[in-house]
Amino acid sequence: MSERYKKEIEDILDQAGDLGSGPRSKPGLLRLLWTQAARSVSGKPWSISPGRVMIGSVGLLVAALLLRPAIPGATGAMLWAALLLFILGYAMFFMRGARTPEKRWRGQSLEYGASWWDRLRRRVK
Repeated sequence: MSERYKKEIEDILDQAGDLGSGPRSKPGLLRLLWTQAARSVSGKPWSISPGRVMIGSVGLLVAALLLRPAIPGATGAMLWAALLLFILGYAMFFMRGARTPEKRWRGQSLEYGASWWDRLRRRVK
């Protein structure tokens, strides 16, 4: 192997640091749920995302259950609204599609043979 490649590999390993040392503790279930909820709510303040719609539906469901003794007639409508919001958020999740980042190495695209439609769609984004 040439010296240039050896130096590049050593630089990459130095930048990576000591990744494999020490045992890693797995985060708990509550920590994972909190992280996922925070990630789905974060972003632009007034944007509508599937995560925000689903969290709103769960909030409406909890509000309906808490207000059930005080306002018995309104809880049915609130429960139906929560169900419809949840279905809407679920549908939005699949309509948005997967956004995978473009694979690049040293500033150049790794996707060879991409169709003209994919290249056009990538340029529009």
